[in-house]
Amino acid sequence: MEEELKNIRAACDKIESELQEEKIKSSQENFINIELPKVVCDIVDYLQPLLLPNEAAVYWYLFKNSIVKNRSNDIRFYVADLCKDFEVISSGSGRAKFLGYRAAMTAIEGLEAKDVICRTIQKTTKNGYQYSVMLPSEIAICVDRKKVMDNLKKG
Repeated sequence: MEEELKNIRAACDKIESELQEEKIKSSQENFINIELPKVVCDIVDYLQPLLLPNEAAVYWYLFKNSIVKNRSNDIRFYVADLCKDFEVISSGSGRAKFLGYRAAMTAIEGLEAKDVICRTIQKTTKNGYQYSVMLPSEIAICVDRKKVMDNLKKG
């Protein structure tokens, strides 16, 4: 009898595990299909106007490589990753085809100061910096801008 109960518990655990995996997959698909376009619109409307050009370029790079690719806010990178000439990020002055190291660091510091990205591990590890990329709904300056814009539309 005990052996049968163990088999039933194992079967129930397997079913619960499969259901959990299905829920996760479904929520990821919903995020991509439903929420991602809204998030992108919120970035364009509420965040990008508040960022300097290099900050915006770095944010979009981090957003693409964390939330879009991995469906996670977390990303680990080196500053040098932002400075490669084959990346989307280019010099704000137009004199170089890539973003310089100092400009990349300044952009990261600016994003941190605006609470747009948050360093989750304070020290650099051998795998680079660990950050969380915030969505507009989590960024105070975006929430404030949205309130102002909504009030202007009403008034």
